[in-house]
Amino acid sequence: MSILIVEDNPISSRVLEHTLDKYGYHTHTAGDGEQALELLDAHPEIQLVITDLVMPKTDGMELVRRIKERPEWRDIPIILCTSKTPASITNRYRMEGGKVEFKPIKTDSLLGKVKASLAQQRPIMQNPDQTMSQIGMDLQGFLDILDEFLKLINDNITRVEQHGKESSEQLLDRDMDNLMEGAKLLRADRVTDILERLSRSPSAKKQESISSLYPLLLRELKALQHALLLMKTARDRVLKNTSLVIYGSHLGARGVKLTLQGDNASATTNAETGAR
Repeated sequence: MSILIVEDNPISSRVLEHTLDKYGYHTHTAGDGEQALELLDAHPEIQLVITDLVMPKTDGMELVRRIKERPEWRDIPIILCTSKTPASITNRYRMEGGKVEFKPIKTDSLLGKVKASLAQQRPIMQNPDQTMSQIGMDLQGFLDILDEFLKLINDNITRVEQHGKESSEQLLDRDMDNLMEGAKLLRADRVTDILERLSRSPSAKKQESISSLYPLLLRELKALQHALLLMKTARDRVLKNTSLVIYGSHLGARGVKLTLQGDNASATTNAETGAR
């Protein structure tokens, strides 16, 4: 799981990085709100933001506002991390379910809020074990499908980025069926939901729907691309008989256990794990 830390104090920043890294989270760190927005643009896999309240350039509440006004970021949970009094946190932020962690950081309290926030997020893809079981496919066949779907994702990201929003309707009409079929097969439910919303839009409002959903679709496609590339990397490491540390769901076949979750992956053979 990728978490964005926004903190201008280097000591507080290191405390957060160390704490989260220790418990298996992948972190990106920004020194101010403007850098945080750049990192959110560059890393669609980020699933949670932990931000200080008082910072130069763009403070914590302004950062929250700017994140929430972007449709592709609106659902990213945010934890405000501050030494200020509770009265300094706006009622609106609290009413919207925003979480606050007061400094000095207490590990148990912080991790509880992190886990609760991430639990609200649906995974980019269903557990691969479940998907393979449901479609009755072995590991090699499933990985071949992942390769083909990754090519489709790459092509569509490139086309949409090159042609921009004005040409998105034509692009989506041409490729929506293939994207929808692949996303449903692999249980990439977040992408499937967006494509279904687009397909249900009346023709007269099609372009309006595309304009509003375009940023969200592009971000979800890039997040799915990131997940597929992690799987591909783990698969390639297995073929080269190397290990990668992984956490999460299992893909088992021919004496190899492959696990994948978020930004971490590992591959082990039965001989390495002591399994028979």
